[in-house]
Amino acid sequence: MTEHEEHRESAVVRPASSADRTGITRLLRHLHAAGAEGTTLPRVRQEAQTFVATKDEQVAGLVVATLVDYGIEAYGTVEELVVEPGSRGRGLGRSLLDRGLSWLAASGAEVVFVSALDEDVVTFYASAGFTPCTGPWLAWVPNRNPACE
Repeated sequence: MTEHEEHRESAVVRPASSADRTGITRLLRHLHAAGAEGTTLPRVRQEAQTFVATKDEQVAGLVVATLVDYGIEAYGTVEELVVEPGSRGRGLGRSLLDRGLSWLAASGAEVVFVSALDEDVVTFYASAGFTPCTGPWLAWVPNRNPACE
């Protein structure tokens, strides 16, 4: 047993519900104290959308985009983006990414993050307007990308 396990309190971990709103608001105000003054944090919203690209009625690629909104600054993530090997290099990945980013922007994301370490993948996301952040993250700002116009 590790030191952390010895001191771990017993707790039930479950999905949040609307009944948890007051507690969530309290914790998020604590976390974001400098930017949360006067904010009521009216909702906590997290949703995901999956888009697919099809060829000959078969799924050839997909993107999973997730939006998180705590009422302070909504952000999105590109969770998954994959195109079947035989369909790569033909613009499907970029079309999928553009659709996911457009959905995130329309849903209110102020910034979008994606994790990428492979140089070719980093180059792909950079060509779509993502810029490096500290660590393995890249960020995309909706209003700075022509795909959202």
